[in-house]
Amino acid sequence: MKPHILIASPVRQNPYILAYFLTSLQSLNQDELVVDFLFIDDNDDKQSTELLASFQSENERVKIIKYDQQNDIYMKDEKTHYWTDSLIEKVAKMKDAIIEHAIQFQYDGLFLIDSDLMLYPNTLQNLWHEQKDIISNIFWTKWQKDVEALPQVWMMDEYTLYEIKNGEKLEPIEIANRTAAFITKLKVPGVYEVGGLGACTLISRKALLKGVRFKQMNNLSFWGEDRHFCIRAAALDLQLFVDTRLPAFHIYRESELLGAQKFKNEILTEKKDKATVSLCMIVKNEEQVLAHCLSSVQELVDEIIIVDTGSSDRTKEIAGQFTNHIYDFAWEDDFSKARNYSFSKATKDYILWLDADDILQESERQRFLSLTKELSFKEVDSVMMDYHLAFDQNGEPTYSLKRNRLVKRSCNFTWVGAVHEYLAVHGNIIQRNIAITHRKEKPYTDRNIKIYKQREALGKEFSARDLFYYGNELKDHAMYEEAIEKYKQFLLTKQGWIEDEIAACLHIADCYEVLHAPDKQLQFLFKTLAYYMPRPEGCCRLGARFLVDEQYEQAIYWYEQAINVKNQPKQGNLIDHAAWTWLPYVQLAICYERLGHNQKAKEYHELATHYRAT
Repeated sequence: MKPHILIASPVRQNPYILAYFLTSLQSLNQDELVVDFLFIDDNDDKQSTELLASFQSENERVKIIKYDQQNDIYMKDEKTHYWTDSLIEKVAKMKDAIIEHAIQFQYDGLFLIDSDLMLYPNTLQNLWHEQKDIISNIFWTKWQKDVEALPQVWMMDEYTLYEIKNGEKLEPIEIANRTAAFITKLKVPGVYEVGGLGACTLISRKALLKGVRFKQMNNLSFWGEDRHFCIRAAALDLQLFVDTRLPAFHIYRESELLGAQKFKNEILTEKKDKATVSLCMIVKNEEQVLAHCLSSVQELVDEIIIVDTGSSDRTKEIAGQFTNHIYDFAWEDDFSKARNYSFSKATKDYILWLDADDILQESERQRFLSLTKELSFKEVDSVMMDYHLAFDQNGEPTYSLKRNRLVKRSCNFTWVGAVHEYLAVHGNIIQRNIAITHRKEKPYTDRNIKIYKQREALGKEFSARDLFYYGNELKDHAMYEEAIEKYKQFLLTKQGWIEDEIAACLHIADCYEVLHAPDKQLQFLFKTLAYYMPRPEGCCRLGARFLVDEQYEQAIYWYEQAINVKNQPKQGNLIDHAAWTWLPYVQLAICYERLGHNQKAKEYHELATHYRAT
């Protein structure tokens, strides 16, 4: 059953500001929640009352209560807002009445928000996922027009932006340093414990029932209903938190309406024009890399699903800083089962999958956002993206391939294979120039080869793809004779993907090179040509073989063949960027130098330098 949330606000507002506030509420993502609205209409402007009525007519589950008591004069201008004790007492009464309403109708949470704020569409959902008893979404305000913007949360007392211990005497420079440290921390996206908050706060049913209220405490002189709310919460042993990931926009002055329009155009309107995305991941003991991965994509996706297969480190704790969707899955030596389970938890339009040591570089983020806009009006079942696997000293990719990286959830695509699993997709598949970067931190283990050997010992039937990847694991573990045997079994099935068949021949040739069997190495390098037109990877290997044997004319022929191939295949095979760019030119320079053709060697050396730079 979906959580039932009440969004509520006492409203006495300029109609122009109120219109932006209501537009923001209407744009909130409610996919995972059941949301009701409650407004206490304290307006003295008829247009504002009409705006609330219009919102009620256009949206279900909206209740408006007219505040009939005498309106006190509430003044605000471009300088500041002018509060009086009686106004604060009135607001406290209205907020406490809202709390009683939320308790009576058994809401799971109450989101109290001031009527001059604008929210990101995922704000409420993010706050609920944190599962905190009291958590505010941050906003920044210039309380005086020409001063630095400050947050609506604080650490101590009425509005002290730093911690101080009992009896501690601080010099002005230390106060400034501690305040700056607090402000700096809040500017980093995350969830932090604070001492005070207000104006944009989600309160759990547990906290409501415990007795949090806004009424002033008679034995305290603190000014402002939020201070008394926070003191009661602390006395009830309820922690206070702030979420700084999606800062709200505060329309504190009418002069900020231009900023409100910009927020609406850039955040609210565009959000409706984007396909929503669930990020699905399986993880185990990834505390070293997980935060980097999630930080690189958290603002690009609408939901993060983490399936943990048995971590014994801080992986789940770190994941909890980004999402509440964390699931345990008993490991069964089957990657597909775990990945399919993660996909089953997704709720958005598309599913993006990553490993914990993958990231989306800053240069790729705008491309990804453009893709989500494109997907909002195109019928696309899967998007293939580049996957950069290895890099040179300058950080440029040396090996990459393409993967079906983003898939439509409604297609119900599934993962296949216990090890080196693949996503079986069909339909309208497009390719986009977006790269996922793989930065492996942990050393390779024998986990995969153990799974294969266990399956083999149990007499499990291996598919053609299983045989190919089993061969890869054996080769990576220097078991060259066994690897050759598995690759040959794979080729004999004649059921493999053509790119894997070419790769198997290249891998067999590599194994024979290590085993000092050059004739057999050449046999399988030439065998690649039986499957498809020459590829630079095979041509460069043939050139290298002949270069070692001092057969320079033959070597030149194959390096020239590598240069003549212009179009990279787009089926998803592994690409050796060196073979497709600078490597054949370097090798041609060497061949011509050894033949005594120094001018020719110089020309190819210059070409190699050019292609390496580009």
